Amino acid sequence: MKIILRIVGLLVIMNSALLYIHYSQMADASGTKGKEYLYNQEIEVINRADALLVRHHFHNLDEGRHEIILPAESRNRACFLETATSCTRINENITAILEGEQSRQSISYEILKSGNLESRKLFKEPFAALRNAKPDSTILHVTDESGVGGMWVSGITLIGAKEMDMISYSMFKGNGKVSDLYWQRKKLPQAFRGDRLSIYGDSFDAELAEQLDSALLKLNAQHISIVTDPNGKPLQASRMLITQKKTAEMLDEVLDRGVRTLYAISEKDKLVSGLIASISTDTPSGTNKSKAAYESLQSSLTAKQYEMLKSRLADMQGQRFDAAELDNLIGEVCGWKTSFVEKNKDGDYPFVLEDTRTIRMNGEDQEDIQVVIMDRQTLYPANKVLTRNGYSVSVNESSIYIESATEKFRFSLRDSFYVLNEKRYELREKPYVLIHNEYYFEEDALRRLFHLSIQKNEDTIIVKSLGEESK
Repeated sequence: MKIILRIVGLLVIMNSALLYIHYSQMADASGTKGKEYLYNQEIEVINRADALLVRHHFHNLDEGRHEIILPAESRNRACFLETATSCTRINENITAILEGEQSRQSISYEILKSGNLESRKLFKEPFAALRNAKPDSTILHVTDESGVGGMWVSGITLIGAKEMDMISYSMFKGNGKVSDLYWQRKKLPQAFRGDRLSIYGDSFDAELAEQLDSALLKLNAQHISIVTDPNGKPLQASRMLITQKKTAEMLDEVLDRGVRTLYAISEKDKLVSGLIASISTDTPSGTNKSKAAYESLQSSLTAKQYEMLKSRLADMQGQRFDAAELDNLIGEVCGWKTSFVEKNKDGDYPFVLEDTRTIRMNGEDQEDIQVVIMDRQTLYPANKVLTRNGYSVSVNESSIYIESATEKFRFSLRDSFYVLNEKRYELREKPYVLIHNEYYFEEDALRRLFHLSIQKNEDTIIVKSLGEESK
Protein backbone atom coordinates (compact mmCIF):
# COMPACT_ATOMS: atom_id res chain seq x y z
CA MET A 1 0.00 0.00 0.00
CA LYS A 2 2.83 2.42 0.85
CA ILE A 3 4.50 1.68 -2.47
CA ILE A 4 1.27 2.45 -4.37
CA LEU A 5 0.84 5.75 -2.50
CA ARG A 6 4.43 6.71 -3.29
CA ILE A 7 3.92 5.94 -6.98
CA VAL A 8 0.68 7.97 -7.06
CA GLY A 9 2.39 10.87 -5.31
CA LEU A 10 5.29 10.76 -7.77
CA LEU A 11 2.88 10.76 -10.72
CA VAL A 12 1.05 13.79 -9.30
CA ILE A 13 4.34 15.70 -8.93
CA MET A 14 5.45 14.77 -12.47
CA ASN A 15 2.08 15.72 -13.93
CA SER A 16 2.13 19.10 -12.14
CA ALA A 17 5.62 19.80 -13.46
CA LEU A 18 4.60 18.92 -17.03
CA LEU A 19 1.51 21.15 -16.78
CA TYR A 20 3.64 24.02 -15.49
CA ILE A 21 6.10 23.66 -18.38
CA HIS A 22 3.25 23.37 -20.89
CA TYR A 23 1.45 26.51 -19.74
CA SER A 24 4.69 28.44 -19.38
CA GLN A 25 5.49 27.67 -23.01
CA MET A 26 1.95 28.62 -24.04
CA ALA A 27 2.28 31.94 -22.24
CA ASP A 28 5.59 32.64 -23.97
CA ALA A 29 4.22 31.62 -27.34
CA SER A 30 1.12 33.76 -27.05
CA GLY A 31 2.98 36.85 -25.99
CA THR A 32 0.62 37.38 -23.07
CA LYS A 33 3.30 36.78 -20.44
CA GLY A 34 7.05 36.81 -20.25
CA LYS A 35 9.11 39.17 -22.39
CA GLU A 36 7.66 41.82 -24.67
CA TYR A 37 8.05 40.87 -28.33
CA LEU A 38 9.25 43.23 -31.05
CA TYR A 39 7.83 43.51 -34.55
CA ASN A 40 8.10 45.92 -37.47
CA GLN A 41 5.17 47.67 -39.10
CA GLU A 42 4.29 49.51 -42.29
CA ILE A 43 1.20 51.73 -42.28
CA GLU A 44 -0.54 53.20 -45.30
CA VAL A 45 -2.90 56.12 -44.61
CA ILE A 46 -5.19 57.49 -47.33
CA ASN A 47 -6.92 60.74 -46.44
CA ARG A 48 -10.41 60.86 -47.92
CA ALA A 49 -13.28 63.27 -47.44
CA ASP A 50 -14.98 61.48 -44.53
CA ALA A 51 -12.29 59.22 -43.05
CA LEU A 52 -8.71 58.04 -42.95
CA LEU A 53 -8.39 54.65 -44.67
CA VAL A 54 -5.62 52.68 -42.94
CA ARG A 55 -3.87 49.58 -44.24
CA HIS A 56 -1.73 48.19 -41.48
CA HIS A 57 0.98 45.60 -42.17
CA PHE A 58 2.67 43.72 -39.30
CA HIS A 59 6.12 42.37 -40.20
CA ASN A 60 8.60 39.96 -38.52
CA LEU A 61 5.92 38.36 -36.37
CA ASP A 62 6.82 35.40 -34.17
CA GLU A 63 4.76 32.24 -34.33
CA GLY A 64 2.70 32.99 -31.21
CA ARG A 65 -0.79 34.39 -30.85
CA HIS A 66 -1.19 38.17 -30.41
CA GLU A 67 -4.27 40.20 -29.52
CA ILE A 68 -4.91 43.18 -31.81
CA ILE A 69 -5.75 46.45 -30.06
CA LEU A 70 -7.78 48.48 -32.55
CA PRO A 71 -8.40 52.24 -32.27
CA ALA A 72 -11.67 52.99 -30.50
CA GLU A 73 -12.84 55.20 -33.40
CA SER A 74 -12.10 52.60 -36.08
CA ARG A 75 -14.80 51.08 -38.26
CA ASN A 76 -15.04 48.72 -41.27
CA ARG A 77 -12.33 46.52 -39.81
CA ALA A 78 -11.21 43.76 -42.16
CA CYS A 79 -8.33 41.57 -43.13
CA PHE A 80 -6.35 43.09 -46.01
CA LEU A 81 -5.38 40.58 -48.66
CA GLU A 82 -2.10 42.15 -49.72
CA THR A 83 -0.53 38.78 -50.57
CA ALA A 84 -1.83 35.23 -50.71
CA THR A 85 -0.80 34.62 -47.08
CA SER A 86 -1.33 38.06 -45.47
CA CYS A 87 -4.67 36.99 -43.92
CA THR A 88 -3.97 33.39 -42.94
CA ARG A 89 -3.45 34.18 -39.25
CA ILE A 90 -6.07 36.94 -38.78
CA ASN A 91 -9.17 35.68 -36.95
CA GLU A 92 -12.69 36.35 -38.18
CA ASN A 93 -13.38 39.28 -35.83
CA ILE A 94 -10.06 41.02 -36.62
CA THR A 95 -9.18 40.88 -32.92
CA ALA A 96 -6.15 38.57 -32.95
CA ILE A 97 -3.26 37.21 -34.96
CA LEU A 98 -3.37 33.46 -34.42
CA GLU A 99 -0.45 31.05 -34.06
CA GLY A 100 1.27 30.34 -37.34
CA GLU A 101 4.41 30.58 -39.42
CA GLN A 102 3.58 33.52 -41.71
CA SER A 103 5.57 36.48 -40.41
CA ARG A 104 3.62 39.19 -42.27
CA GLN A 105 -0.09 39.85 -41.70
CA SER A 106 -2.26 42.79 -42.78
CA ILE A 107 -5.51 44.43 -41.71
CA SER A 108 -7.47 47.51 -42.79
CA TYR A 109 -9.79 49.91 -40.99
CA GLU A 110 -11.12 53.45 -41.19
CA ILE A 111 -10.80 56.36 -38.76
CA LEU A 112 -13.83 58.65 -39.03
CA LYS A 113 -13.34 62.41 -39.29
CA SER A 114 -15.81 64.83 -37.72
CA GLY A 115 -16.32 67.03 -40.78
CA ASN A 116 -13.74 68.32 -43.22
CA LEU A 117 -10.24 69.28 -42.17
CA GLU A 118 -10.19 73.03 -41.52
CA SER A 119 -7.09 74.66 -39.99
CA ARG A 120 -5.50 71.77 -38.08
CA LYS A 121 -6.33 68.33 -36.69
CA LEU A 122 -4.65 65.91 -34.26
CA PHE A 123 -5.52 62.22 -34.57
CA LYS A 124 -4.65 60.63 -31.21
CA GLU A 125 -3.68 56.93 -31.13
CA PRO A 126 -5.07 56.35 -34.64
CA PHE A 127 -3.27 53.06 -35.33
CA ALA A 128 -3.65 49.46 -34.21
CA ALA A 129 -1.17 47.76 -31.87
CA LEU A 130 -0.41 44.27 -30.56
CA ARG A 131 -0.83 43.55 -26.87
CA ASN A 132 2.39 42.64 -25.03
CA ALA A 133 4.43 43.50 -28.12
CA LYS A 134 5.78 46.75 -29.48
CA PRO A 135 6.94 48.00 -32.87
CA ASP A 136 10.68 48.21 -33.25
CA SER A 137 10.39 50.31 -36.41
CA THR A 138 7.64 51.99 -38.40
CA ILE A 139 7.30 53.07 -42.03
CA LEU A 140 4.36 55.42 -42.54
CA HIS A 141 2.90 56.47 -45.89
CA VAL A 142 0.35 59.31 -45.96
CA THR A 143 -1.50 59.88 -49.23
CA ASP A 144 -3.98 62.74 -49.47
CA GLU A 145 -6.68 62.11 -52.08
CA SER A 146 -8.97 64.89 -50.84
CA GLY A 147 -6.98 67.78 -52.27
CA VAL A 148 -7.01 69.53 -48.88
CA GLY A 149 -3.27 70.30 -49.07
CA GLY A 150 -1.38 71.36 -45.96
CA MET A 151 1.30 69.33 -44.15
CA TRP A 152 1.36 66.10 -42.12
CA VAL A 153 3.55 65.46 -39.06
CA SER A 154 3.91 62.08 -37.34
CA GLY A 155 6.69 62.34 -34.76
CA ILE A 156 9.03 60.08 -36.73
CA THR A 157 11.40 61.34 -39.43
CA LEU A 158 10.02 62.72 -42.68
CA ILE A 159 11.91 60.96 -45.47
CA GLY A 160 10.30 62.77 -48.37
CA ALA A 161 7.17 64.40 -49.76
CA LYS A 162 5.77 64.87 -53.25
CA GLU A 163 2.97 67.00 -54.69
CA MET A 164 0.94 65.74 -57.66
CA ASP A 165 -2.31 66.78 -59.31
CA MET A 166 -4.97 66.54 -56.56
CA ILE A 167 -2.77 64.09 -54.63
CA SER A 168 0.04 64.68 -52.14
CA TYR A 169 2.27 62.01 -50.60
CA SER A 170 4.53 61.95 -47.52
CA MET A 171 6.73 59.13 -46.24
CA PHE A 172 8.00 58.82 -42.67
CA LYS A 173 10.33 56.29 -41.09
CA GLY A 174 11.62 55.77 -37.54
CA ASN A 175 11.87 53.67 -34.42
CA GLY A 176 8.94 52.79 -32.16
CA LYS A 177 5.28 53.46 -32.71
CA VAL A 178 3.46 56.45 -34.16
CA SER A 179 1.31 57.65 -31.28
CA ASP A 180 -0.32 60.61 -33.07
CA LEU A 181 -0.84 61.98 -36.54
CA TYR A 182 -1.10 65.77 -37.04
CA TRP A 183 -2.25 67.88 -39.98
CA GLN A 184 -2.29 71.62 -40.45
CA ARG A 185 -3.28 73.72 -43.45
CA LYS A 186 -0.30 76.08 -43.21
CA LYS A 187 2.70 74.42 -44.85
CA LEU A 188 6.09 74.97 -43.25
CA PRO A 189 9.51 73.88 -44.52
CA GLN A 190 11.71 71.46 -42.59
CA ALA A 191 14.19 73.77 -40.85
CA PHE A 192 16.24 71.07 -39.12
CA ARG A 193 16.63 67.31 -39.24
CA GLY A 194 18.85 65.59 -36.68
CA ASP A 195 19.28 62.14 -35.18
CA ARG A 196 16.40 62.53 -32.71
CA LEU A 197 14.69 65.77 -33.74
CA SER A 198 12.93 67.33 -36.72
CA ILE A 199 11.92 71.02 -36.68
CA TYR A 200 9.43 72.58 -39.08
CA GLY A 201 9.28 76.36 -39.43
CA ASP A 202 10.32 79.31 -41.54
CA SER A 203 13.65 79.56 -39.71
CA PHE A 204 15.31 78.23 -36.58
CA ASP A 205 18.59 78.88 -34.78
CA ALA A 206 20.96 76.11 -35.94
CA GLU A 207 23.02 76.10 -32.73
CA LEU A 208 19.91 75.75 -30.55
CA ALA A 209 18.60 72.99 -32.79
CA GLU A 210 21.85 71.04 -32.37
CA GLN A 211 21.65 71.56 -28.59
CA LEU A 212 18.10 70.20 -28.47
CA ASP A 213 19.02 67.23 -30.64
CA SER A 214 22.06 66.45 -28.45
CA ALA A 215 19.91 66.62 -25.30
CA LEU A 216 17.47 64.07 -26.75
CA LEU A 217 20.38 61.88 -27.82
CA LYS A 218 21.82 61.97 -24.29
CA LEU A 219 18.39 61.05 -22.95
CA ASN A 220 18.28 58.21 -25.53
CA ALA A 221 14.78 59.39 -26.43
CA GLN A 222 12.94 58.43 -29.57
CA HIS A 223 12.64 60.93 -32.40
CA ILE A 224 10.22 63.82 -31.90
CA SER A 225 8.97 66.59 -34.19
CA ILE A 226 8.58 70.30 -33.44
CA VAL A 227 6.39 72.66 -35.46
CA THR A 228 7.25 76.32 -34.75
CA ASP A 229 4.59 78.80 -35.81
CA PRO A 230 4.33 82.27 -34.20
CA ASN A 231 0.63 82.37 -35.08
CA GLY A 232 -0.24 78.78 -34.20
CA LYS A 233 -1.80 77.66 -30.94
CA PRO A 234 0.48 75.55 -28.69
CA LEU A 235 -0.23 71.81 -28.75
CA GLN A 236 1.54 68.82 -27.25
CA ALA A 237 1.32 65.19 -28.27
CA SER A 238 3.38 62.13 -27.41
CA ARG A 239 6.11 62.63 -30.02
CA MET A 240 5.47 66.15 -31.24
CA LEU A 241 5.33 69.73 -30.04
CA ILE A 242 3.53 72.59 -31.77
CA THR A 243 4.88 75.80 -30.26
CA GLN A 244 5.31 79.54 -30.77
CA LYS A 245 8.74 79.52 -29.09
CA LYS A 246 12.10 79.61 -30.83
CA THR A 247 14.28 80.18 -27.76
CA ALA A 248 16.34 78.16 -25.31
CA GLU A 249 13.19 77.89 -23.15
CA MET A 250 12.23 75.03 -25.44
CA LEU A 251 14.83 72.73 -23.89
CA ASP A 252 12.62 71.80 -20.95
CA GLU A 253 9.62 71.15 -23.20
CA VAL A 254 11.68 69.08 -25.64
CA LEU A 255 13.12 66.93 -22.85
CA ASP A 256 9.61 66.50 -21.44
CA ARG A 257 8.46 65.16 -24.83
CA GLY A 258 11.59 63.01 -25.04
CA VAL A 259 10.95 61.40 -21.65
CA ARG A 260 7.39 60.60 -22.69
CA THR A 261 8.67 58.62 -25.69
CA LEU A 262 10.48 56.36 -23.21
CA TYR A 263 7.98 56.04 -20.34
CA ALA A 264 4.20 56.10 -19.97
CA ILE A 265 3.61 59.26 -17.89
CA SER A 266 0.39 61.21 -17.47
CA GLU A 267 0.38 64.55 -19.28
CA LYS A 268 -0.59 66.17 -15.97
CA ASP A 269 2.43 64.75 -14.15
CA LYS A 270 5.07 67.36 -15.00
CA LEU A 271 7.00 66.69 -11.78
CA VAL A 272 7.70 63.03 -12.64
CA SER A 273 8.69 63.70 -16.26
CA GLY A 274 10.92 66.60 -15.17
CA LEU A 275 12.64 64.53 -12.47
CA ILE A 276 13.28 61.61 -14.83
CA ALA A 277 14.65 63.98 -17.50
CA SER A 278 16.89 65.65 -14.88
CA ILE A 279 18.25 62.35 -13.55
CA SER A 280 18.81 60.92 -17.04
CA THR A 281 20.71 63.97 -18.30
CA ASP A 282 22.33 65.10 -15.01
CA THR A 283 20.80 68.54 -15.58
CA PRO A 284 17.88 70.22 -13.78
CA SER A 285 14.96 70.12 -16.20
CA GLY A 286 11.22 70.75 -16.37
CA THR A 287 9.21 73.03 -14.13
CA ASN A 288 10.74 75.03 -11.27
CA LYS A 289 9.25 72.48 -8.88
CA SER A 290 10.90 69.53 -10.64
CA LYS A 291 14.23 71.37 -10.82
CA ALA A 292 14.15 72.11 -7.07
CA ALA A 293 13.16 68.51 -6.30
CA TYR A 294 16.04 67.24 -8.44
CA GLU A 295 18.58 69.45 -6.65
CA SER A 296 17.34 68.15 -3.30
CA LEU A 297 17.41 64.53 -4.46
CA GLN A 298 20.86 64.72 -6.04
CA SER A 299 22.44 66.36 -2.99
CA SER A 300 20.91 63.74 -0.67
CA LEU A 301 21.93 60.58 -2.55
CA THR A 302 25.44 59.19 -2.51
CA ALA A 303 27.25 59.01 -5.85
CA LYS A 304 26.73 55.25 -5.92
CA GLN A 305 23.00 55.56 -5.18
CA TYR A 306 22.58 58.25 -7.84
CA GLU A 307 24.28 56.16 -10.53
CA MET A 308 22.23 53.13 -9.49
CA LEU A 309 19.05 55.18 -9.82
CA LYS A 310 20.05 56.30 -13.33
CA SER A 311 20.83 52.73 -14.33
CA ARG A 312 17.53 51.39 -12.97
CA LEU A 313 15.59 54.11 -14.80
CA ALA A 314 17.31 53.19 -18.06
CA ASP A 315 16.41 49.52 -17.53
CA MET A 316 12.73 50.39 -16.95
CA GLN A 317 12.11 52.20 -20.23
CA GLY A 318 8.68 51.43 -21.62
CA GLN A 319 7.07 51.13 -18.18
CA ARG A 320 4.40 53.32 -16.63
CA PHE A 321 5.61 55.90 -14.11
CA ASP A 322 3.81 58.11 -11.61
CA ALA A 323 4.94 59.73 -8.35
CA ALA A 324 4.37 56.55 -6.32
CA GLU A 325 6.34 54.39 -8.78
CA LEU A 326 9.27 56.81 -8.82
CA ASP A 327 9.20 56.93 -5.00
CA ASN A 328 9.32 53.13 -4.91
CA LEU A 329 12.35 53.09 -7.21
CA ILE A 330 14.19 55.74 -5.17
CA GLY A 331 13.32 53.82 -1.99
CA GLU A 332 14.71 50.57 -3.41
CA VAL A 333 17.97 52.30 -4.28
CA CYS A 334 18.26 53.84 -0.79
CA GLY A 335 17.02 50.81 1.15
CA TRP A 336 14.24 52.81 2.84
CA LYS A 337 10.71 53.92 1.99
CA THR A 338 10.20 57.48 0.76
CA SER A 339 7.24 59.66 -0.29
CA PHE A 340 9.47 62.45 -1.60
CA VAL A 341 7.98 62.75 -5.10
CA GLU A 342 4.40 62.24 -3.96
CA LYS A 343 4.65 64.98 -1.32
CA ASN A 344 6.36 67.42 -3.66
CA LYS A 345 3.31 67.36 -5.93
CA ASP A 346 1.55 69.62 -3.41
CA GLY A 347 4.43 71.71 -2.08
CA ASP A 348 8.16 71.94 -1.42
CA TYR A 349 9.22 68.93 0.64
CA PRO A 350 12.81 67.97 1.52
CA PHE A 351 14.25 64.58 0.65
CA VAL A 352 13.59 62.30 3.61
CA LEU A 353 13.52 58.53 4.02
CA GLU A 354 10.87 56.87 6.14
CA ASP A 355 11.37 54.21 8.79
CA THR A 356 8.45 51.84 8.25
CA ARG A 357 8.64 50.29 11.72
CA THR A 358 5.70 50.84 14.07
CA ILE A 359 6.21 53.34 16.91
CA ARG A 360 4.97 52.04 20.27
CA MET A 361 4.54 54.26 23.35
CA ASN A 362 2.76 53.56 26.61
CA GLY A 363 1.97 50.07 25.36
CA GLU A 364 0.08 51.32 22.29
CA ASP A 365 0.98 51.65 18.61
CA GLN A 366 1.20 55.26 17.42
CA GLU A 367 -0.05 55.11 13.83
CA ASP A 368 0.26 58.87 13.27
CA ILE A 369 3.98 59.09 14.11
CA GLN A 370 6.42 58.79 11.20
CA VAL A 371 10.15 58.50 11.95
CA VAL A 372 12.25 59.94 9.11
CA ILE A 373 15.90 59.97 8.08
CA MET A 374 17.34 63.17 6.68
CA ASP A 375 21.00 63.96 6.08
CA ARG A 376 21.80 60.65 7.82
CA GLN A 377 20.02 61.78 11.01
CA THR A 378 17.06 59.89 12.50
CA LEU A 379 14.32 62.36 13.37
CA TYR A 380 11.07 62.19 15.37
CA PRO A 381 8.14 64.67 15.28
CA ALA A 382 8.68 66.56 18.54
CA ASN A 383 5.12 67.61 19.24
CA LYS A 384 3.67 64.09 18.99
CA VAL A 385 6.49 62.25 20.74
CA LEU A 386 7.17 64.68 23.59
CA THR A 387 3.58 65.61 24.40
CA ARG A 388 2.83 61.91 24.85
CA ASN A 389 5.73 61.62 27.28
CA GLY A 390 4.86 64.36 29.75
CA TYR A 391 6.00 67.54 27.97
CA SER A 392 4.18 70.47 26.42
CA VAL A 393 5.48 71.94 23.14
CA SER A 394 4.89 75.42 21.73
CA VAL A 395 6.62 77.54 19.09
CA ASN A 396 6.83 81.23 18.22
CA GLU A 397 8.92 83.17 15.70
CA SER A 398 12.13 82.98 17.73
CA SER A 399 12.01 79.88 19.94
CA ILE A 400 10.74 76.36 20.64
CA TYR A 401 9.42 75.91 24.21
CA ILE A 402 9.35 72.39 25.67
CA GLU A 403 8.26 72.09 29.30
CA SER A 404 7.44 69.48 31.95
CA ALA A 405 6.71 69.78 35.67
CA THR A 406 10.43 70.06 36.48
CA GLU A 407 12.13 71.18 33.24
CA LYS A 408 11.73 74.21 31.04
CA PHE A 409 13.59 74.21 27.70
CA ARG A 410 13.86 77.06 25.24
CA PHE A 411 15.61 76.35 21.93
CA SER A 412 16.59 79.43 19.95
CA LEU A 413 15.53 79.32 16.31
CA ARG A 414 18.08 82.01 15.45
CA ASP A 415 21.26 80.93 17.21
CA SER A 416 22.82 77.62 18.27
CA PHE A 417 21.96 77.48 21.98
CA TYR A 418 19.23 76.33 24.32
CA VAL A 419 18.18 77.34 27.84
CA LEU A 420 17.29 74.76 30.49
CA ASN A 421 15.78 76.09 33.74
CA GLU A 422 17.33 79.53 33.10
CA LYS A 423 20.81 78.13 32.38
CA ARG A 424 22.19 78.61 28.86
CA TYR A 425 23.99 75.84 26.92
CA GLU A 426 25.78 76.27 23.59
CA LEU A 427 25.14 73.86 20.75
CA ARG A 428 27.57 72.79 18.06
CA GLU A 429 24.62 71.71 15.90
CA LYS A 430 20.93 72.35 16.26
CA PRO A 431 19.18 69.11 17.30
CA TYR A 432 15.98 69.97 15.44
CA VAL A 433 14.88 70.58 11.86
CA LEU A 434 11.72 72.03 10.36
CA ILE A 435 10.04 69.63 7.90
CA HIS A 436 6.85 70.82 6.23
CA ASN A 437 5.74 73.09 9.09
CA GLU A 438 6.59 70.57 11.82
CA TYR A 439 9.68 70.45 14.04
CA TYR A 440 11.53 67.13 14.28
CA PHE A 441 14.18 66.32 16.95
CA GLU A 442 17.18 64.12 16.40
CA GLU A 443 17.07 60.71 18.10
CA ASP A 444 20.13 61.15 20.28
CA ALA A 445 18.85 64.53 21.54
CA LEU A 446 15.61 62.88 22.65
CA ARG A 447 17.65 60.42 24.68
CA ARG A 448 20.07 62.94 26.21
CA LEU A 449 17.84 65.94 26.83
CA PHE A 450 14.40 64.48 27.41
CA HIS A 451 15.31 61.18 29.08
CA LEU A 452 13.61 58.93 26.53
CA SER A 453 14.52 55.30 26.04
CA ILE A 454 14.40 54.30 22.33
CA GLN A 455 14.70 50.60 21.64
CA LYS A 456 14.45 49.07 18.18
CA ASN A 457 13.79 45.64 16.78
CA GLU A 458 12.92 44.41 13.30
CA ASP A 459 9.30 45.59 13.35
CA THR A 460 8.95 48.09 16.20
CA ILE A 461 10.51 51.18 17.76
CA ILE A 462 9.61 51.38 21.45
CA VAL A 463 9.79 54.86 23.01
CA LYS A 464 9.54 55.17 26.82
CA SER A 465 10.15 57.92 29.36
CA LEU A 466 12.82 56.97 31.91
CA GLY A 467 11.22 59.25 34.51
CA GLU A 468 12.76 61.26 37.32
CA GLU A 469 15.45 58.70 38.20
CA SER A 470 17.33 59.31 34.96
CA LYS A 471 17.46 63.06 35.50
